[in-house]
Amino acid sequence: MHIERYDNGNIEINFSFFILSYLALISALCCLIGIGYFWVYKDLNIFSMQIIGLVLAALVLSISGTIIYESSNFIFNKEKSELHWKKKKYFLTKRGIIPFHDIQEIKIDRADNNAKEMRIYILTPKKVISMSDSHTISTNYDIEELVGEVKSITGLSIDVSAKSRANILLELGQTKGALDIIREEMNMSLEEAKDYLGI
Repeated sequence: MHIERYDNGNIEINFSFFILSYLALISALCCLIGIGYFWVYKDLNIFSMQIIGLVLAALVLSISGTIIYESSNFIFNKEKSELHWKKKKYFLTKRGIIPFHDIQEIKIDRADNNAKEMRIYILTPKKVISMSDSHTISTNYDIEELVGEVKSITGLSIDVSAKSRANILLELGQTKGALDIIREEMNMSLEEAKDYLGI
């Protein structure tokens, strides 16, 4: 994930998962070179096991490289109050423009059993758009901060309550930080804070 913040208040977010895709396609090309080598220089029959194996490997790698390719670009244009988005998957491109007043919510979806792997969803009356189909690893609250910024730009309300921030830390496995927030801001004892958060 790459985030660009501009002086005019716009935010551009790019997700790209192409490295593995390119590696798979390069490996497929290597298989094709191997086929040519065995066929031309080793004078093997086109139906020999080595060549058939390389053909199958090239096919599997090509299909895999196509399937895992993904990139997306989201520009939150503060001046025009619009979200301009573009997503590429399987080398097909989808794009659109969403006025900020059509954005109902921006949510974080966490992968099962791993609170650090997340996806961002944008909810509108007509559709739900995921900013990336793959989960992105967030270790320093960068995704939570980003969602807060985007909500601020689009005019959505942000829940900055102590409990909300503590719950985010709990989801990230940082129990001590969550308890500290509740104890300091709500004047609770350690036991009261644990009861309040249900831990």
